[in-house]
Amino acid sequence: MIYLIIILFSILFIFLIVLNIQFKLFYFPSKKIRILEYHSISINGFEDQITISKEKIIEQFEYLKNNNYTTLWMSEIDELTNKKQDLPAKTVVLTFDDGFLDNYTELYPLLQQYNFKAVCFMVLGRIGQDVDWNGKYVNENMKLMNKQQLLEIGSHIELGYHTFKHDNYANLTLDEIEKDLQLCQEIIKKEELNVFPALAYTFGGYYRKKGVNQKLFFDLLKKYGIKYGLRIGNRVNIFPLKNIYEIQRIDIRGTDSMKDFKKKVIFGRKKIF
Repeated sequence: MIYLIIILFSILFIFLIVLNIQFKLFYFPSKKIRILEYHSISINGFEDQITISKEKIIEQFEYLKNNNYTTLWMSEIDELTNKKQDLPAKTVVLTFDDGFLDNYTELYPLLQQYNFKAVCFMVLGRIGQDVDWNGKYVNENMKLMNKQQLLEIGSHIELGYHTFKHDNYANLTLDEIEKDLQLCQEIIKKEELNVFPALAYTFGGYYRKKGVNQKLFFDLLKKYGIKYGLRIGNRVNIFPLKNIYEIQRIDIRGTDSMKDFKKKVIFGRKKIF
């Protein structure tokens, strides 16, 4: 009988360890960072993988507000890390990729209304232009914010890197990636933009396989002053951030239900098992 009890307790212990690894259930609230990934906002009710309706994102913002979540920029996460200070108990980083025009027309007023902050990861070589990269969920009618708009939103939106022309780093050589980073920094300097050196990998693509090439890739990011690299992964991060070039974001899709959204905010994903 005692052996059965030991086996059952061992199974339970292992199960709890797995749960903690997957969902960070047993960490203090001040140790958790939820980084939510969005793209575009529609005003006509249209929704797909990267486009969320304005009505739905308002509902999500209401949930975050009513449940006392605090929104921070990546630069503020960095500052708290450097000062060895704690996070607010419920910390969320709202991130929006690409820099779509609706981030100015729709997102920015909502952030002002809710007193929220967000980070827009910009395709820096396409500022003020039409979308010109391939993708199932983008089209030539989608436009990107221009310089003047980027300057206007600074009270509530922090800018970050999202490559020069929306290339997938997983498909580029190290030399090509270095050239891309150089071009990004030339644009930032030329346009006199305030861009925090955090990079969201387009398509979530980077040198994922551990080894020499990954180390060279991370060394290259460090060489160009990139402090953080953000991937997709649908996990809650633990503060202070350890794997600074493999920070995980939680993919918020326009097709998610409110129930899905709540699960993602709490657990990092909507499917628990």
